[in-house]
Amino acid sequence: MRWGAVVDLWKKPPGRNKILTRNDMKILQELVKDKIDWYLDELVGELEVSIDKLVSIPTLWRSLIYCEISRKKLHHAAYEWNELLRSTFIAKVGREYKPEQLIFMDEASKDERTLSRRYGYSLKNTFATKKNVFVCGVRYTILPALSLQGIIAVDIMEGSCTKERFKEFVILNVVPQINAYLSEHSVLVLDNVRIHHDKDLIEYIESFGGRVEFLPPYSPNFNPIESSFSVIKSFLQKYRDFVNSCSDPRYPLLIACTQITSNMVAKFFEDSIYM
Repeated sequence: MRWGAVVDLWKKPPGRNKILTRNDMKILQELVKDKIDWYLDELVGELEVSIDKLVSIPTLWRSLIYCEISRKKLHHAAYEWNELLRSTFIAKVGREYKPEQLIFMDEASKDERTLSRRYGYSLKNTFATKKNVFVCGVRYTILPALSLQGIIAVDIMEGSCTKERFKEFVILNVVPQINAYLSEHSVLVLDNVRIHHDKDLIEYIESFGGRVEFLPPYSPNFNPIESSFSVIKSFLQKYRDFVNSCSDPRYPLLIACTQITSNMVAKFFEDSIYM
């Protein structure tokens, strides 16, 4: 050992040889990409077919960790997605618009069941059971307009939002904040549903120099307002006692809307491809 090395660089590492080689790991990664929702025992069987090696479930689990693959809640994508339309929309937005120009709108509903929490505490090996409301009761619809500044306008109504109510709200509360194209707040982006398609409304917005764009069908992940709905719902669940104490159910919804900060919205835009 001429150079005084204290470690034998040529010594074989202790322990058994790894069951799965690097090539096996690559095959496992490709398998998980294709079978994203399979159980571990199903993956064990399919991996055996692919590499002719039968591994245990713990070995497979450790291999997934080694590949930095973790189990998480599935994000469900609609089969009706049209990738060509989605790609075209992404290209157009990236080419023609800046984030500060965009205003997004959509509806969400709230009833008594919205306040129900999904998790609770109990002793081991016992169910965490709590009585909840299973009848919807009075339903309210929230209709906000969201820009990088936050929620710039909002309407809350009992029941569902009709085409006439939507059109009236846009004309009275959103259009006054829409500027000519290239300016801030100059592009209104709407979900591709029937009540949003109104030729007269589009022409009215365009008469002020604004633009209207529709999201590709079945593409809620392109609308950052969906993330704001999650924040609003979490607020209502956290402060459900306050919500239940309010004589006017619309008031806590308005308070929940004020929780949406510009920093939150920037993250929502980033997650929805706009930044």
